[in-house]
Amino acid sequence: MKVVLMQDVPSQGKKGEIKNVSEGYARNFLFPRQLARVATPEVLKELADQRSAELRREEQHVAEARALAAKIQGFTLELHVKTGEGGRVFGAVTSKQIAEGLAAAGFAVDKKKIVLHEAIKALGVTTVPIKLYHDVTADLRVHVKDESP
Repeated sequence: MKVVLMQDVPSQGKKGEIKNVSEGYARNFLFPRQLARVATPEVLKELADQRSAELRREEQHVAEARALAAKIQGFTLELHVKTGEGGRVFGAVTSKQIAEGLAAAGFAVDKKKIVLHEAIKALGVTTVPIKLYHDVTADLRVHVKDESP
């Protein structure tokens, strides 16, 4: 019996796949748990429509991420920090501070997307990569300045 999996089923397949399973397995396990439906032309058309809608959403997310990356590429974020003798930074600049600075500048970026391997502990300009989507990464210039005039 051919069925369309509605959810991931261990040892059978992933959501959206068409599988050939025994009638008893389908009737007694998959159907009662709503893990699969019989592969009729209507169900297959519905599945194709869902896939095309997912592709459109994916393309839209990628386009939005590329537009945001283009804006971030030409932007320099200035952060003011306290410094001690010799220009040493108290503490460090973290991804949270960078995310807050971007939010204040009008860019909605989650701090988890900021790829900061080590906190910034020196004054000057540092390039920080921001992973906006799977294949979309923007390089942000962060200029760390002394807070005192």
